[in-house]
Amino acid sequence: MPVSSVPLGITGRRILWIVSIYRCGYALALLGGVLIPSAKLAGVAMPGLFMAGAAAYFVVALGLMLVAQMERELIPLPWFLLLSIAGDTVFLTILIAAGGHAFLPLAIFLFPQLAAHGWLLDRRMALVHAALPTLSFLGVDFFLFISRRIEGGLLIETTLISAGYFVVAFVAATVGRYTQASERLVQQRNIDIANLEQINRVVIRDMKDGVLVLDLKGIVRGYNLQALSLLNVADYAAAGQRLAQWSAPLNDAWEQWQRDPETPQTSFAVESTTSALLPRFVRIGTGVSGGTLVYLEDLGRARIEAQNLKLAALGRLTASIAHEVRNPLSAIQQAAQLLEEDEMVPTEGLRLLNMIRNNGKRIDRIVTEVLQLNRRDRCSPETLRLQDVLQHLIDEIRASEQMPDDTIALDVAVPSDLTISFDRGHLDQILWNLLRNAWQFCRKAPGSVRVSVTLESPKDRVRLDILDDGPGIVPEQREQTFEPFYTTRTSGTGLGLYIARELATANQATLELLPYTEEHGAHFRLRLPRAPQT
Repeated sequence: MPVSSVPLGITGRRILWIVSIYRCGYALALLGGVLIPSAKLAGVAMPGLFMAGAAAYFVVALGLMLVAQMERELIPLPWFLLLSIAGDTVFLTILIAAGGHAFLPLAIFLFPQLAAHGWLLDRRMALVHAALPTLSFLGVDFFLFISRRIEGGLLIETTLISAGYFVVAFVAATVGRYTQASERLVQQRNIDIANLEQINRVVIRDMKDGVLVLDLKGIVRGYNLQALSLLNVADYAAAGQRLAQWSAPLNDAWEQWQRDPETPQTSFAVESTTSALLPRFVRIGTGVSGGTLVYLEDLGRARIEAQNLKLAALGRLTASIAHEVRNPLSAIQQAAQLLEEDEMVPTEGLRLLNMIRNNGKRIDRIVTEVLQLNRRDRCSPETLRLQDVLQHLIDEIRASEQMPDDTIALDVAVPSDLTISFDRGHLDQILWNLLRNAWQFCRKAPGSVRVSVTLESPKDRVRLDILDDGPGIVPEQREQTFEPFYTTRTSGTGLGLYIARELATANQATLELLPYTEEHGAHFRLRLPRAPQT
C-alpha cells in the first residue's frame, strides 16, 4: 500500500514527541489501574489478559517514543506512523475485549494520535489511519452486540466515536497542509534573508566606498574595512564608539543633516592623511529601531580614476600619432642643423635657427613624456645599492645642469651596502625629475638642495627626502601638484611629477609632498622598498 507524507520539520518532530509521551502516559495509567487490589471490582472481565495487554502496550509505547527521537530514521515516517496506529488499535482492542463493556470509552484515547497523524500525513492516508481503529472497534462491538453482551446504545456510541475519528483526521490533515506550507515558507524566507545578509556583508566589505551604520544616538553599530581605512581608525577601537570618536568633522556633518536633511553635504579632510571624503546619509528603520546609513566617497580615488581614464585615452591617441609627429620633427631639426652649418646664413638667421632647434627639442620632450604614460606598468625591479645609485645620479645631474659641486648636499644615514628593489630606469627618472625641479626653484647657494636617506621602522623601507631652500609650494597648489598637465611654468608639460608618482607606485613605493614649513621650500618624500635579505 503506497504511503506518502510531507517533510518532517521542527514542528512535526515536536508533535511526534508529544504524542509519544501521551501514548506512554495513558498506557502506564492503564497498567497501574489493574495493579490495584480491587481491580476485579472495577469491572474488569479478564484481569490477567487486561494486565498483560496493558504491560505490552506500555513497552511498545516506550519503544515507539525512543525510535521517534532518533536523529536517523530507522524506518520511513509514513510506515512508522502506520505501525503506531496499528499498535494502538491492536492493544486497545485487546484491552476493550478483556475489560468488558465498562472499558468501551477507551476508544476516545485515539483522538490525539489521529490528529497528529493527520497533521503529518496527507488526507488520504489520514483517513486510512482513521479507518483502522474504526473497523476494529466496530467489529468488536458488533460481536459483543450479537452475543448479547452489550446493548445497542453502546454500539451507537462507538459508531459516533468512529465518525469522530474521520472528522478529526480530515480536519487535522487540512490544517496540517496549510501549517506546514507556512512553515516551509518561513524557513525558505529565513534562508533567503540569511543569504541576502551574507551577500550584503560581502558587497559592503568589498565596496570601494566606506560604510557606517549609526543608531539614533550616533553610536557606530556597523562598518566595513574601507571605512576604517578612509577615516584612519584602528579596528580594535572602532566598535561601540560614538561617531565623534571616529571623526569630528563627520560627526558635525551628521548632526547638521539630522537638523536639516536637505542641507547639501560638503567634503572634509581626514586628519593625518591627505584624503578628502564626501559623506552621504540615508535614514534606515523607524522609531527606536531607526538609525542612519553613512556612505563615504573617497574624492581622491574618484579623481584618480577620472585621470586614469583621461590619460588612457590620451596615451592611445599619442601612441598612434607619435610616429607622425617625430618624423617631420626630425626632418626640421636636421634641416636647422644643416642651415646652421652653412656659412652663408646671416646672423639674424642663426637666431631664428636657434629658436627652431630649441622649440623642436621641447616638442620632442613633450611627446616623450606623454608616451611614458603608457609605460608605467612595465616594471622590472632589480637589486640596487642605493648609495651608489644616488651618488652616480647626482654627478650626472650636476654635469647636465651645470651645477656647482656643493649645491646638492647628500646625507646618508644608512649602511653603505644597503640595497633596494626597484627598476633602475624608473628610479633614475623619478630622482632626476625631483632634483631638477629642486635646482630650478632653489637659491643656487651651497647646500640649497638636500638629499637625506634614513631607515623607517620596522626597517623594511627606506625614506629618501629631497628638500630645497626655494619659495616652496603654496597650500592652494598642493592638491594639484601631482595632477597631470598642471604646471606653473610656461615651458613645462605638467607631467613630470605625475609620472614620477606613477612610477613609484608601480615599484611598490610612495611619493608624497610634505606640508610647507618656514625652514625649507618644497619637501618631497620617497619611500622605497628594501631588497629581500638573504
